[in-house]
Amino acid sequence: MASRKVSRRRFVAGTAAMSTALVAAPFVRGAYAAGKLSLGFWDHWVPNANDATTALVNEWAAKEKVEVTLDFITSPSCRRATPTSWSR
Repeated sequence: MASRKVSRRRFVAGTAAMSTALVAAPFVRGAYAAGKLSLGFWDHWVPNANDATTALVNEWAAKEKVEVTLDFITSPSCRRATPTSWSR
C-alpha cells in the first residue's frame, strides 16, 4: 500500500475551500427562509407619510422575500403639549 503525501500547499487550499463552504452555507436562502415580520410604526402627522413608509417596507420585503405586517400606532393627543395651552 503506497502512502500519499499531502503537500502543505494542497492542505491549505483544501482547508480554505472547506471553510469557505461551511461559512457560506447558513447564508443560502430558500423561498420564504426569513418567514414573517410584524412591525409597529408611529402614525405620522404628515399627510401620505404612512403610504410612503408602507411602500418602502413592501419594496424591502419583496427584495428580501419576507412577509411583513405593518401596524401604525396612533398616539393619544396630549393637551399640555399643544401651542394653544402654552399661553394659559
